[in-house]
Amino acid sequence: MDEKEQEIISRAQNNPGSFAPLYDYYFPKIYSYIYHRVQNPQLAEDLVAETFYKALANIKKFKWQDRSFACWLYTIARNQVIDQFRRQEPLSLDESKSDLTAPVVNNPEEKVLYEVTKEELLKAIKTLSSDQQDALLLRFQEELKIKEIALVLNKNEGAVKALLFRGLKNLRKKLEGGDYHEAV
Repeated sequence: MDEKEQEIISRAQNNPGSFAPLYDYYFPKIYSYIYHRVQNPQLAEDLVAETFYKALANIKKFKWQDRSFACWLYTIARNQVIDQFRRQEPLSLDESKSDLTAPVVNNPEEKVLYEVTKEELLKAIKTLSSDQQDALLLRFQEELKIKEIALVLNKNEGAVKALLFRGLKNLRKKLEGGDYHEAV
């Protein structure tokens, strides 16, 4: 979508009415990222709306340099989440409504094991630092590259690799019975 995306962005910079295809393409991705950070559908919708409002309002300032449009949007989205957490206490994680990428499971026993595993994973992720949560979500859920994550988090690539390494190490430790039950 790169060349086509560049064309759409150029049109949107001249005519804001041409922003709709970008919104349609990126809405599910940005919503998923924000939802997994705030764990509240209504709040996620509000933050996504604000993210796209700010993107549209500032589309003329966007320039193709080292940053892709996706990175620019994720940066705006991340800043919206940070601003939300500054305004109020972080919301509690609602494991029953979280929907990580789910494999298709037909066997009832596998469904129960999957639900228990997902619940434990979500509780363990909740114990990580905010930066580690962001890095892991952007890498494994949103499938961004290290360079893109670095741009979104405003860190260098080495710092992102360290966040991912430490985040995965902490998750493994907590899920294997290290300090997981004490942290939750």
